[in-house]
Amino acid sequence: MPEPVRCDICGKLFSSRHVGSHKRLAHAKDKLARLAAEQNRMETIFKLYRTLSAENKERMLVQLSAPE
Repeated sequence: MPEPVRCDICGKLFSSRHVGSHKRLAHAKDKLARLAAEQNRMETIFKLYRTLSAENKERMLVQLSAPE
């Protein structure tokens, strides 16, 4: 018998059989909005990167390629 589980996005209770469908159907717009926002941030970063001098572009690439 399926157990009740909480949606990790909205916190509502659902049957374990249906929570995947709920997420896919109810939160698809949220995911698309997050992806669009991330795309906009990357575009802004690229525009700022293009304004850097060649020396600073090189430094930035070194910093970005370094492990965290």
